[in-house]
Amino acid sequence: MPRNSSTVKESPVIDNPRENMTKAELRQEALNGVLQVGQLAAITFGQFSDAGAIGMHGPKLVSEVVSLAESNSKVASKVDLLIEIGPYAGIVAAAIPFLAQLFVNHGVVKAELFANAGVVPPDQLEQRMKLTLMQQAMEAQRQQMDIEREMQEARAEFDAAMNGHASNNDI
Repeated sequence: MPRNSSTVKESPVIDNPRENMTKAELRQEALNGVLQVGQLAAITFGQFSDAGAIGMHGPKLVSEVVSLAESNSKVASKVDLLIEIGPYAGIVAAAIPFLAQLFVNHGVVKAELFANAGVVPPDQLEQRMKLTLMQQAMEAQRQQMDIEREMQEARAEFDAAMNGHASNNDI
């Protein structure tokens, strides 16, 4: 089925914000990304205390590794690899909630396991989609009614002009 852009939001094209980031900022972003994927994996497998530990202690660890990378080329080279694969990790991280939602929709796992990733129960998602479709149908109906009204007004104006009843301002 082709993509319906009225239900899937278009993403605006934006400049690459990473171009203006320092090496340290890029390293921090890459390491934070690894922690996010790790935290999501922990949540996925029900290891909530591990996910909490990552959230609680991860930022300090990232800060220390970034500082060490500034003075240690071996550490820097490993961390810098993460910068290069970072965009691909982002795709994986973005795909996890999407796939999780599909699994939830088909009863493979429960939505509660992925609530942190924005996954919702299928009935809630179904209601949202039905509401969106209803709103789109209502908007299309409003536009149709507006077009019909404008057509009637144009027809009346045209008929008046053809019958010689138009004022100089109307022509």
